[in-house]
Amino acid sequence: MAVIDLGTISPKKTSLFKVSATTTVSNVALNYTYASGRLPQGLSLQPDGEIIGECGPHVFEIDQGETTFDFAQTTADRSHTFTVNATDRHGQSASSQDFSIDVVKKTNDVIANMYGNIRPDRDSLKSFQNLVFNTKVFANATLYRPTDPNFATALPKFLFLAGVHLKLLKNIQALLANNNYNFNLRIGDYKLAKAKDQVGTTLYEVIYAELIDPNSGANNSIVLKSHNLPNITIELRTSSLEITSDTDLAVPGLTEDELYSNDIVNMQNELKAGLTVENFEYLPLWMKTGVTGGFKLALPIRYLQPGAGEQALYRLQNEITYDLKNLHIDVDRWLIDNNLGTTFDNLDPLIHSGDGSTTIFSIPTQVARKNNLLITVDNIGIKEADITLSTTADTNAETSDISGLLTNDELSGTQIEFDVAPQNGAVISIRLKPTTFEKHTVTRFDADVDVLTADSDGKTADTLDTLDNTIVPASATKPKITTFDGRGTRFIGPEVTFDRKINPEWQLMFSKSSVTDGITHLSKQRELVRTV
Repeated sequence: MAVIDLGTISPKKTSLFKVSATTTVSNVALNYTYASGRLPQGLSLQPDGEIIGECGPHVFEIDQGETTFDFAQTTADRSHTFTVNATDRHGQSASSQDFSIDVVKKTNDVIANMYGNIRPDRDSLKSFQNLVFNTKVFANATLYRPTDPNFATALPKFLFLAGVHLKLLKNIQALLANNNYNFNLRIGDYKLAKAKDQVGTTLYEVIYAELIDPNSGANNSIVLKSHNLPNITIELRTSSLEITSDTDLAVPGLTEDELYSNDIVNMQNELKAGLTVENFEYLPLWMKTGVTGGFKLALPIRYLQPGAGEQALYRLQNEITYDLKNLHIDVDRWLIDNNLGTTFDNLDPLIHSGDGSTTIFSIPTQVARKNNLLITVDNIGIKEADITLSTTADTNAETSDISGLLTNDELSGTQIEFDVAPQNGAVISIRLKPTTFEKHTVTRFDADVDVLTADSDGKTADTLDTLDNTIVPASATKPKITTFDGRGTRFIGPEVTFDRKINPEWQLMFSKSSVTDGITHLSKQRELVRTV
């Protein structure tokens, strides 16, 4: 049986693949089921033949794709072949076909998209959802992939920035410093767009409402000078007078501040300045279609089958009394649909100097067990038995089934105590012990010791493991060594985080709510104006 090649897909891309079969039986709908093989990570076959989902990021590679085999002809875990069965509802006709999808990884970074999170009140959300699920406008038979979450529109949100190469969330949050602060958008007219493949075939259509940015076209920033504020004249009449001044209040005419615009383009550019962004590459297909393809500030209403959009648009414009423009779009955060989450074991060691008498030293963070720490004194490891760790509890009462529980009430949660004080001038290093989730976890094959050599007298000598810089005793058994690239290849996993599976979406709150947030002298002078 010949294999039908459906094409390629990259991580973070939404699948638009579909399989179909024909039958000689009239007016019979076919049902498609997965039979065997493997689909790319994140994709699944639906009964109607649609292959839905978003391609996952995990692709087999060595040294982040730098090491290849057989002149890059070996593509382990990249080419996916699977078998699909097609049957009618009566089971009278059945057929099988093999298909293949290739995963092409274009970057080693994790990709995410950022959205404007619209949070209407309960009544407004209900009215919006009544529009989305109105079968008089959007008949069930006309819907495109109604069960695919990538095409769901029940919760209103709009695309802000696509194709973001992720950094840690705290690093992205730090970029939201100037232009990114609270804003609102207005809702414009309903529009129709079509998503077409490379040969011009329409794959789906989308009804959307254009969003209008009232600040569109604004300069990135303006300089505000305090002498632009209104002049203040104060008349004082009193027999005794004491005037105190807030030292933070600037002298008018001397202070300048830069005020940043929060129009969409400038907000995007602020993030692009600190991140790698492939905005066009990861846009939804309907935005990329046509000679004027590109990012559109839009609120998707419903995704439809090819040919169903014109009628739905007419009914929206002429038969529906609900006014979408009553939906308020006030945004105070970005929603990011993927994240690198929380990293572990990434703290620098704390370095202390011994004085011969001090026994208590601080540690990088509070830990539950002594074996979570790596402690050295003058590069010599310290045993767990030689230190005491603080015991913490929610109450002062500490009980244990073991009567020999020892604690030191003088220690805080981020301190340890040596049984013997390190000598004067000793260098003390305390850091968190790497776990299997640490970003430099290394997988090795067989053994990492060099081949044992012989002395001039023929006896086997101790050897140095050049990878770990440790001594291998002569009595050690000669290992069988697996090597790649002259021991230059090591298998290093990415940063592993614990919150990705729990909540892949993450909200990045704006650090400012208005253009003048953080300008101390301005806020104080405004208060003075109001008071007078």
